[in-house]
Amino acid sequence: MKRIISFMLTAIFIASIPFGMLACKKKEDDKIVIYVDGGGGNGNFNTTVSMDKTPENPYPYNTLEKLAGEYMANHPDVTIIINKQSLNSDREAITSLLAAEEAPHLLFMQSPDPVTDAKNGWIVDLSKYIEQPNQYCAEGTLGSAKWKDIYNEKEFLATTRMTDGKCYSVCLEKIPIGILYNKDMFEAAGLVDEEGNIVTPDTFGDLLEYQEIIYTKLNKNPYFPIYTWYDIVLEVSVFADLFDDMDTIDENGFISLEELVRAYSNGTWGISSTPTTEAEKRYREYIRLLKKKTEFYPKAWSSYDALEEFLKGNVAMIEATGGYMAQAANDETKDFEVGVFGFPTLSADDSIYGGKGVYRGSAGLTTGYFVTNTAVADGQATVDACVDFLKFLTAPQNNNRLINDLGLGLPLSADAEINPLFQPLMAVYQQDCQDPNRYDWNTFNSWNSFNKLYYDTFLITTQGYQMGKYDIDETLDIISRATKTAIDKAMNDNGWTKDTWK
Repeated sequence: MKRIISFMLTAIFIASIPFGMLACKKKEDDKIVIYVDGGGGNGNFNTTVSMDKTPENPYPYNTLEKLAGEYMANHPDVTIIINKQSLNSDREAITSLLAAEEAPHLLFMQSPDPVTDAKNGWIVDLSKYIEQPNQYCAEGTLGSAKWKDIYNEKEFLATTRMTDGKCYSVCLEKIPIGILYNKDMFEAAGLVDEEGNIVTPDTFGDLLEYQEIIYTKLNKNPYFPIYTWYDIVLEVSVFADLFDDMDTIDENGFISLEELVRAYSNGTWGISSTPTTEAEKRYREYIRLLKKKTEFYPKAWSSYDALEEFLKGNVAMIEATGGYMAQAANDETKDFEVGVFGFPTLSADDSIYGGKGVYRGSAGLTTGYFVTNTAVADGQATVDACVDFLKFLTAPQNNNRLINDLGLGLPLSADAEINPLFQPLMAVYQQDCQDPNRYDWNTFNSWNSFNKLYYDTFLITTQGYQMGKYDIDETLDIISRATKTAIDKAMNDNGWTKDTWK
C-alpha cells in the first residue's frame, strides 16, 4: 500500500539517465565499498548540488552524506558512496540492474513483490539481523536488545514482515498524513472557539458541516484530496467490526489477500447492489460515504490540481502527506498560514457502522532499504557492513538527524523532536495507539489488495459515481463483477479452493 502514499520531492526521469550513472562498480581490492541509492518515501536523501536554499532548491540537504562520513571515520575498512541521484523506485530500471548484479548495495524501492524478488536472488533475507541487538542504540533503550524493537509492532508487521514470514527491508522513517488546511479561511469562516482559537473537525459529520460553512460564508471550495487517502480510513472504519472474523489465517491484525479471498468465499466479506449479508450492507454504506464527502467538490474536479489551488487560496482543506504539507508550509507565494490535523473519525452518529477507525496522523513506515545481490556478490563482509550501516541510520541519535534535517517525514523514535508542522499529527497518533478501537493504517484496504486492473476499476467507478455517471446500484454492480473476477484469479494463481480453509 505504501506505493500509493509516497511523495517524491523531485521527479527523476530514469529513461534520460545513462545506466552507467546508476549502476555500481564491482568491489576492488580488499576494501568494502557500499553504494547507497539515497531515495526515500517522503523525499530523497541524496546530497543536493548546493546547500543554498532557493526556489529551485527548496530543501538543501547533505545529512546522509555527513552520517556516512561519521560512520566511515569509525570503520576505516568501509567506503560509503551516496549516489548523486536515486532510482526513485523506478521498477523497470531497478529490475534491469538487479538482474545484472549492478544495483546499489543499499537500495530504496517499493517492490510490488519482495518475496519474488528474494526468490530471484535479488535481495537479502534480513530476518536474522533484525532480531540482533543494535549496538548503536543506547543500552536499555528500544533496539539495544533487538533491533526490531525500535519499531511499533503493528507498523513492523504491516510494512516489513512479508507473506512468507521473512523480512527483506529496513524502514528509515514514518509517513505523516492527514488534512492540510488554510488557517486564514477557518478564522474568516468563524471556525474558532470562544477565545478565538481555531477548532478543526474531529468527526466525519464535522467535516461535512465545515465544508458547508466554508462554502456558504466564503464561496470557496472547502475540501479536496490530492489522492483518496481518506477512503482507506473510511473503509477500515466501516469494516472494523468484521476483522476478527476475517483475520483467521495469519491472525496478526492485518487482512491479507488470502484472508480476504477466504472471507469472500464464506460470505464474511462481499459486495452486492441488493445486499443481504452484513458485509454487503457495510460495503453499500462505505460507497455511500465516499460520495457524501464530495458534495462541495469543485466543478470539473477530475482535472483540479489540489495543491496548486490550495496555494492560490482557492480551497480550504486538502488531503496530504508530509512532503506536500512541508511544500505548502514553505511556499513563499502564498499569503496565508497553514496547519494540519488528522483525518476525522467516522463516529457512531455519522454511520451505524461508525465508532472505530485507524491510527490518525501517520500511515506507518516507509523508505524501506534492501540489501541487494550486488552486496552478496562482493562477499559476506559487504553484506554485514550494509546491515551495520542500516543499524547506524536507524539508531535514534542518527535517525533523528537523517529525517528532521530534510523535514518531510517522521523519525522512527516516538521520543524524537519533529518538524513542528507535524506535531498535531503525532499528538493524535500517540493517543490513538492506546485506543483498542483504533487500527494500523495498513489493516485493511480491499481495493488495493488485488491487481492493478481491480485497483483502477475501483477508482474509476467510484469517481464516476461521485460525478453522477452511475447511481449507487450501478456502481456496486460494476465493482461486484470486478471483485468476482479478481477473486477467481487470486484463487487460480495461488491454488486456493474452499477446501483450503476448512
